[in-house]
Amino acid sequence: PGRSSAEPPPLSRRALLPLPLLPLLLPAAAPAADTFEYVENGEAKQLTEIQARDALTKKVEAATAAGKGLDLERRGQFNEKALFSEDFYFKYGLRPSASEALASPYVPPQGELPFSPVQRRYNGYTKYASRITTGIEAYSGALREAVAGGRWAEVATLLDKGSKGKGSNEKGEGSGQPPSELRSMCRALGLFGNTALQSENDSGTTAANLLARHLVNELYFSMDDLASAAQGGDKAAAKEAWSRGRDYLNSYLRIVNYPIISRVGDKFSVVEGSL
Repeated sequence: PGRSSAEPPPLSRRALLPLPLLPLLLPAAAPAADTFEYVENGEAKQLTEIQARDALTKKVEAATAAGKGLDLERRGQFNEKALFSEDFYFKYGLRPSASEALASPYVPPQGELPFSPVQRRYNGYTKYASRITTGIEAYSGALREAVAGGRWAEVATLLDKGSKGKGSNEKGEGSGQPPSELRSMCRALGLFGNTALQSENDSGTTAANLLARHLVNELYFSMDDLASAAQGGDKAAAKEAWSRGRDYLNSYLRIVNYPIISRVGDKFSVVEGSL
């Protein structure tokens, strides 16, 4: 009563969080099938499923309050607004920062990356490295300089998302506008992660790849924030968005650089400089 039909139920998103998959929770070795081992402050506790759900809900609520949890407004109820909808946030309901992602147990040096055959990594690198490198150069070069100089029209062009074609021109070609090199880089980052951070034999998306997609999505959202700041001529907000995007991009690059060995190609350079 009193709730708009368009307003999602407050707990609907939490219902999607798979209980055993959160890093804080593991099935207990005890005989009881409905008992879970919940780790809090380094101490393992045996909890029933209901108790574990309550504990995890509190964790997610705390993360949300800290700006690292549920984000229905930006990402949508099912993460459908993200560039890659199936990411770490979608599966775990958490949004680690760029530095927290590098400290995750799913990536080196804390843990080992999932196996991906060298040929698979090589094929992905051959297909996407050029778009990624071009985007990195644009982020650290043209975009950074445009923000520093307050050239907002240039920033808007550099961050153009493109548009789908409607009809065709006189040559029979599509009339759509392709995305900018920076936006195109973001999609290439996610697609390369599929080849570098998991194999075709994995039954689902690996945790490392989910984490990489999360970083790409946050980079893309940072670009959205930068575009909005440029539209309003807000230089301070534009600088902050650029810096945040740089950190997410660099964390992604540091993760995918691990499986890029000499037989795959040259490791990507991280974005240098600041604003």
